[in-house]
Amino acid sequence: MSIALFIIFLFMNSFILLIMKFVYANNYSYTEGMLLGVHIPKEHSEDEAVQSIVTTARRKMNRILWINLILGTALCFVVFWEIIIFVLAYTIWMIAFCFLITYANNSAHRKMYALKLANDWIIPDQKKKRYIDTNLSAQIGKSEISFNYHGIILLVELICLLPFVIGKGATISTTMIIMGLCSVLISLTSMIFHIYVNRHERIVYSSDPQLNQTINKTMKIYKGLAMLLLSLINAIAWIYVAVDFLIHCISSASKSQQISLSDILNFRGALADVSLCSSAFYVYIFIQTLAAIGLFAPLLMAQSRKRELLAADTQPLYVDDDEYWKTGYYYNPSDPHVLVQNRLQSGNYTFNYATRGAKIFTGLTYILITACIAWMIGALVPFINVHIDTQLDSNKLTVSAAIYSSEIYFDDIEEVQLLDELPDDDFVRTNGGATDEYLIGHFKSSTYGKCEMYVYVDCLPIIMIKTRDEVIFMNTKDSDDTYSIYKSINSPKTPK
Repeated sequence: MSIALFIIFLFMNSFILLIMKFVYANNYSYTEGMLLGVHIPKEHSEDEAVQSIVTTARRKMNRILWINLILGTALCFVVFWEIIIFVLAYTIWMIAFCFLITYANNSAHRKMYALKLANDWIIPDQKKKRYIDTNLSAQIGKSEISFNYHGIILLVELICLLPFVIGKGATISTTMIIMGLCSVLISLTSMIFHIYVNRHERIVYSSDPQLNQTINKTMKIYKGLAMLLLSLINAIAWIYVAVDFLIHCISSASKSQQISLSDILNFRGALADVSLCSSAFYVYIFIQTLAAIGLFAPLLMAQSRKRELLAADTQPLYVDDDEYWKTGYYYNPSDPHVLVQNRLQSGNYTFNYATRGAKIFTGLTYILITACIAWMIGALVPFINVHIDTQLDSNKLTVSAAIYSSEIYFDDIEEVQLLDELPDDDFVRTNGGATDEYLIGHFKSSTYGKCEMYVYVDCLPIIMIKTRDEVIFMNTKDSDDTYSIYKSINSPKTPK
């Protein structure tokens, strides 16, 4: 697991750096009459003061990217020491990285805007104008790539989700349902954004109507393709794990003779509860990585093609609405649109923070992120340096580890076994921790049902305690201590 996580996060870190590099690259060159997202007259674009701000901003951005490359790579090695510490440290660093890169970009934008005001570089003819091209308005909702394809993808994803949701008496796999719902959510979001692009991609760049149509059509095609590729490849990843999981379910159920094959296929019985195969999960991660590439590659190609078309334009039209972007965020009370193109991040979108919808969505997002971070810290910190503690009293055994604890009263014990190894069964973690070192918390299996685990994976033997309500598996790092606990539990028991 450690090696797989190392490779996944190392690749993800490098991928993020490449995306950031391309997203912010346009800010440092004179594009669409702007530098760092601020409209500057072309004759002043090479002024010493202007280029000084641009050079400093580029240097800071490169420094942040290099720091992330070095520190992010170094953090990946922590996974070989302690996975929990790695996850927490990497999450904190990613939050800090996003803050740093946003602050650096907005700070440079504000300096350039202040320089523009100080020099009164404002062209009255460009001030706050809005150009309308009737030919573009007639193309609202039209696109070379239909968003209806997303409907087919969503339907297939939902069909693959059904066995885990509607099976009567099914032992439901929470992990699979969450993965399926996430896949559906991604495809649904892609479809919504595809529809949005088809309706709102009608920006006037030039006095040449034909060029405007060409650019907007090009952007629609590339953005639509990006959304469709994301939706399709994401669906392939989900379908793969769903089919793999169901095949293992059928195989496990057939071997244990719990249910007939026809019952499984008709959802009339309990699907055998098996764990998601590690190899399937790694394939899933790989395919999702391809989905991310499928999203960003067309967007980057769109920006490249757009620059080529604009470079040949002899009749450009610029609208100086910098006042609404002066903080680095878009705030225009006169614009009813909640979502607008982000001039500071090429190919991206941002909110109009003058609208109530943007404020509500952003506020809820911050609350959700904060809650998730707090939950993650609360859930993961106890698993740092896990130790299984046992306490024997005259009438009970207490076992605890991390945030979990079980009190086993001797009078409730129906069976005790000393096992040379963990039973060959499909134990599925429902709430707890499962690593190469330990199994802690609540689990389920097709044979034992609900289980409590307090097990060091590499330590033997293992005690299985069956009570009236549940089955507990536990051991200690010292085999002699485990034998001693087994004798203490087993000696007062008499056959029932």
